Amino acid sequence: MQICRHLNYVRSLSPGKAVFYYQTPESDFVPIQVETNRIRAAKSGFTEAYDKNQNLKNVAPQDLAYSNPQCIDACYVPPNISEIHCRFSLRVEANSLQPDSCEDQKVRRYLIQLASIYAQVGGYQELAKRYCKNILMGTWLWRNNHTLGTRIDVITSSGRCYAIDDARYLDWIDWPEEEQVMLNDLASEMAAALCEPKQFWFADIKATLKTGFCQELHPSQKFTDSHEQGESSKQYATVECPNGIQAACFHAEKVGAALHLIDDWWDEVADKRLRTHEYGADRDYLIARRHPMKKQDFYSLLTLTAVFIRQLRNVRDKGGEIPPQVHYLMAVLCKAGMFQRGKS
Repeated sequence: MQICRHLNYVRSLSPGKAVFYYQTPESDFVPIQVETNRIRAAKSGFTEAYDKNQNLKNVAPQDLAYSNPQCIDACYVPPNISEIHCRFSLRVEANSLQPDSCEDQKVRRYLIQLASIYAQVGGYQELAKRYCKNILMGTWLWRNNHTLGTRIDVITSSGRCYAIDDARYLDWIDWPEEEQVMLNDLASEMAAALCEPKQFWFADIKATLKTGFCQELHPSQKFTDSHEQGESSKQYATVECPNGIQAACFHAEKVGAALHLIDDWWDEVADKRLRTHEYGADRDYLIARRHPMKKQDFYSLLTLTAVFIRQLRNVRDKGGEIPPQVHYLMAVLCKAGMFQRGKS
């Protein structure tokens, strides 16, 4: 199958911003605010004493002892608050069943067939299970899941409630029996929404974190090319509440990145999960695990759609397991994006 010039999908998972707050006897929602600190940091960078060739610069001992004033954002749990909450909502839609736009009708038919038979053999159940694992494990809390206890509560639009008393004891592979049943039920709800166009499914997810006294929190950090005089060089993301107060939060994109940490199909002996990405970008090692030379990147696999359709038909008719490349391919389509090859 040839990749056409215009091809794009709409994402299937749409999380909202995750907002940090705490509760008091007087209020159920008190936003945690970001503060601005001006500090005297020490000069410790490589370029303070060395040039790009690692040759020593002509600097006096006193030059390296001067302070480096900085203005940065910081976020801490208020005094005498032992529990904080972080909450976001998630909408799931069946947008991977067909392209949002595609100029080639043959390509469109192939992709629709692939998604249809993938749903028939239960492929979306596997994707949903992985997404739900990241929800219930609190992966979306990132550095904030290092706590004295992390409770996860999920309320779905079907009226079901799911609760993990302490997500710290869950890992990707082994789940206790009770939590496994909960995971399967939640995944079944999400899988139905991923493969049924007329079903609109929502979930409200809340984490309750037991924290230490004035413990530091880590919201999303804004990406700023430059900052004005007096502005913070490191700025945290906030969302404005109805009363005008700015509450610390995670960007929706950062929450989504955590939910898509499911790709361990990139190698038979993969030792980590990657965020679903067309080239298997591994930011920890600054390397593409699915380099096109290996023919395991998204675009190489997309051209094999007709082959995968035949393999899935064999799975449906004769049994067997879904190839991991197909799971990965459908995971990228759920993530969505613009996949066309362009005018050139």
